[in-house]
Amino acid sequence: MAPPRTTRTAPWTWLPRRIEALDPETDYDEIMRLVAEHQLTHPIVGLTLLVTTAQTALPPAASATLLGTGKLLHRGEERYRDGSGYLLTWFQQGSSSPETRASVERLNRYHLSLAKRFPGAFDVDDDYVYTLCAIADFLPRMRETLGLPPQSPTLDVAWHHFLRDLGRHFRGEHGQVSELPPDLASMRAFAAAYEARDWPATDTGRELVAGMVQQYADRFFPPPLHWFARAQVLLLMPPRVRQLHRTGEPSPAAAAVVRVLMRAVLRSQESWWPTRRRPFSAYVAGRRGRAATRRRAARMARVHERRVRKGQLGAPHS
Repeated sequence: MAPPRTTRTAPWTWLPRRIEALDPETDYDEIMRLVAEHQLTHPIVGLTLLVTTAQTALPPAASATLLGTGKLLHRGEERYRDGSGYLLTWFQQGSSSPETRASVERLNRYHLSLAKRFPGAFDVDDDYVYTLCAIADFLPRMRETLGLPPQSPTLDVAWHHFLRDLGRHFRGEHGQVSELPPDLASMRAFAAAYEARDWPATDTGRELVAGMVQQYADRFFPPPLHWFARAQVLLLMPPRVRQLHRTGEPSPAAAAVVRVLMRAVLRSQESWWPTRRRPFSAYVAGRRGRAATRRRAARMARVHERRVRKGQLGAPHS
C-alpha cells in the first residue's frame, strides 16, 4: 500500500510516486490496477480472502452456506482459484469494464442458484454492503494493528470509488445492492457497527474459520511455520470476529513476531525496496506461475486427503 505523501522513497521504489501523481477522483481504476499488479502476491490475496470470508460468515445463514456447499473446505484450491480470479479481474479490468460486469454477473448467478438450497443466505442488503466495506477496511485496519501510519489519502479515495462502482453490479434475492457509504471512513464505520450487532456464535462459523486458517497455513507455509500463519491470520482478524467464531487469541509472543516482520516488510516496500516491475497477472498467466499453481493444487489435494483420513475434516454440511 502506498505510504502518505510525506514519505521519502528510493528512486527505484516508483509505485508510491506513480500513485500520488494520479487523481483518485477520476483515476481510481488505474490506481487499483497498479496496486494489484505491483504489490499483490498469492499469500496476500489468500490472507485477504480468508479474513473477509470470516467476516462475511457472521450471519448464521452465511456460515451455514459457506460450510454446506463443501467448496471452501473440501475443494479449497477451486475456491481459492475462483475467489482470486474474481478479485484480479476486477482490479485489472476496472470497476465498470465489460469484463468486470460479466464477472460479477457470473458470481450473482452462482449465489442465486445457491439460494435455492440455502434460503436466507443472499437476501439481506446489509450483508452485501458489509462485504464490500470489509474489503475496504482490511488494509487500513491492518496498518493500525501493525502500528504503521495510515495509508495515503489518495488510496482512501481510490478504494472507496472503486468499490462504490463495483458494488453497483451486485444483486441478491432482494434485488440491487444499495449504494455504499459516502467515503472510506463511513465504510469503516459501517463495518464496525455491523460486526457489533448481536450475532450468535455458531458451530458452523467456528468449524468454517478453523478449517480456513488451517488451509491457509497448509497452502502457503511449511509445517514448522504454521504457528506464524495462524498468528498472522488471528492478529489481522477483527477482535469481534475472533470472538464470535471462537478462534482464540494469538499468543503475545507470536503476535509480536508477526508485527515486527510484517511492519518491516511493509516499511521496506514503501521506502527503499524496488517496486516489482513484472505485473502479477503476467506471473499468474506465465509458465512459472501456472506450474506453481499445479504443484500447489497437487500438494493441497494430498493434504486434504490426509486430513480427511485422520478425521480432521468431516463431510460437507447440508
